[in-house]
Amino acid sequence: MKNILPRRQTLLAFIVGWVMLVFLFIFTATQFNLAELTALGLNVPFADRLATTVQDMVGGLSLVAAIFGFGFLIAMPITGVIARWVKILPHVAHALGGFTGVGVTLFALKALFEITPIGAARDMDGFIALCLSGAIAGYVYSALKARGQN
Repeated sequence: MKNILPRRQTLLAFIVGWVMLVFLFIFTATQFNLAELTALGLNVPFADRLATTVQDMVGGLSLVAAIFGFGFLIAMPITGVIARWVKILPHVAHALGGFTGVGVTLFALKALFEITPIGAARDMDGFIALCLSGAIAGYVYSALKARGQN
């Protein structure tokens, strides 16, 4: 009988990827929001950027971690199965899975609330940048998972 529980290295790789996703997502969303303020003519010094980023990390951590962590939890195993079927590089597959997981989660939030609750995702540049945070997290997950299997 095959064990359905993930190995410790896979679980650790998932947690590191998840933390990377949350950090990059919040950082990216904050910087896009501050860029919009700058475009309106407001001067945002580096100290204020740093303070706002830290405040957003603390304030939004639990909500972003729960919502996008759920999407990441669904995306990584499905991507692993697809990578075995299609026989493509697992790092590329998991990066695409992370990208897609964030994109699908953002679309689901828009469908549920009839608005885009993440301000950075309202334009295409921000949407792509947020999805890229998922791609990086998926790649990190895959690299750490593969490293533990060797």
